[in-house]
Amino acid sequence: MSLMPSERPSRTATKIAGFMLLLDSVPRLAPVLPPGAAVEAEAILRASGAVPRLHVELQRTRLTVRFYEATERLLGQGQLLWFGVRKRWMREVVEQAIAEGARQVLVVGAGFDPLAVSVARRHPDVTCVEVDAPATAEPKRAGIQGGGLACPNHVVLAADLAKKPLEAVLGAAGWRVDVRSVVVAEGLLMYLAPAQVSAFLAQVRACTSPGSRLAFSSMDSDEEGQPRLLFAGRLLGRAIRSALRLAGEPLRWGIAPSAVPPFLTTAGYRVLDQPTPRMLRERFLTPHGLAEEPLAPYEHLVLAEVRDSAG
Repeated sequence: MSLMPSERPSRTATKIAGFMLLLDSVPRLAPVLPPGAAVEAEAILRASGAVPRLHVELQRTRLTVRFYEATERLLGQGQLLWFGVRKRWMREVVEQAIAEGARQVLVVGAGFDPLAVSVARRHPDVTCVEVDAPATAEPKRAGIQGGGLACPNHVVLAADLAKKPLEAVLGAAGWRVDVRSVVVAEGLLMYLAPAQVSAFLAQVRACTSPGSRLAFSSMDSDEEGQPRLLFAGRLLGRAIRSALRLAGEPLRWGIAPSAVPPFLTTAGYRVLDQPTPRMLRERFLTPHGLAEEPLAPYEHLVLAEVRDSAG
C-alpha cells in the first residue's frame, strides 16, 4: 500500500486482509496464521465499510478456495501460504521485541491488518500506533471500533507521510522518542520510490531510540534494478507488476538480500535477521506437518536494529 493519499481504501490492503480469511478457511494451512488474526481481520473488514459484506463472506466459501487452488496450479503454488508465513513472522518479531523491553509498537502502512490492535489488547502497558493514508486509515478506525476491538493503548492515525514527517504525525499520539520501540513496515517499501525509502528509514531513526527494531519485507531487484518477485519468472513478474500499475499501486523499489546489510548500515541500522525460505519453512511449516507444502515467497524479510549515532 502507498503512503500517498487516495480517494478509496488501498486495493492491496483489502486484498491481503481477504487472503487471511481465505487462508483461515483451508484447515491444513490455517494454523500458520497468527492465532486469532483472521477472526480479527474479518471483524475489522465487516465493520469498516471498505468492502461489501458479501465480498467478506465469499472469502470463506469452498468455491473461492477452489478458485485460488486452481489459480495457484496455473501461476505457482504456495503464494497464499506465503502471506500467512509473512504475517506469522511479523507477529513473532514484535512479540520478541516486547519481551526484550520494547514499550511502543508502530505499524506503518497497516492496511486492514489486525497486528497493532491485537498486540495492544494483549499488552496493555505497550503503546500501539498505526499510520496509513486517510482513505485506508479512516475505515480501519471505524472497523476496529465497530468490531469491538478498540482499546485505550491503541490508536489509528490518518496521514500523508509524503507531506508530513513521521515524527510530527506520531506526536499526536503521545509517541516518545526516548522509549525502546519496534516498527513494522510489512508489504510497504516496494511501493515507495528509492528516495522515499531512504527518507522513511531516516524518519524511523528520528522517532525511535537506539536499540529499537524495524521489521520489513522487501522485493528483490532484477538486473535492471527493478523490483522482482522472488518466486516468479520474468513473464509472470512483468504481468503482476503491470496489474499493480493499472490498479494505481505500482512497484517502485527492490533490493537484493545480499545488498541489505550495507544499505542499512549506511542508513544507521544493523541487520539482526534475514530468514531464508528454508528457515521460515522449518520455523512455521514443519511444526504443523507442512514441511513439503509449496511456499512461494513474494519478498524477503528483514529485522534490523537502530544503531546509536555514535556507533
